[in-house]
Amino acid sequence: MSSSGSKSKIASEGVTPDQAVKRLENAVNAALKQVESLRGDIVRMRTQGEALESLLKGVTSSEEGPRELIEKIHIIEEENRDLRSRLDEGRAGVERLLARVKFLEEKP
Repeated sequence: MSSSGSKSKIASEGVTPDQAVKRLENAVNAALKQVESLRGDIVRMRTQGEALESLLKGVTSSEEGPRELIEKIHIIEEENRDLRSRLDEGRAGVERLLARVKFLEEKP
């Protein structure tokens, strides 16, 4: 299409050449902002990827494999449940002793 044809189309839409240029500038600026945002996302993703890779190396460099580590986790979780149970029993015993002491203190 010739440039005179473009001008007549712009003029027929009620848009001046200056307005068209301004719209184009705004569109380009918006596109540049989006590119900068995407670049920031890429940097964050690379950083996350490196962190995950480091974690994975830490897990895989262990002498034990993932199955052994999971088994250890289960054992530790069971030990934690047992310890919590013991603590609860201990607290109950202490509460009973405190109730007895309180009762004896209130007795004439």
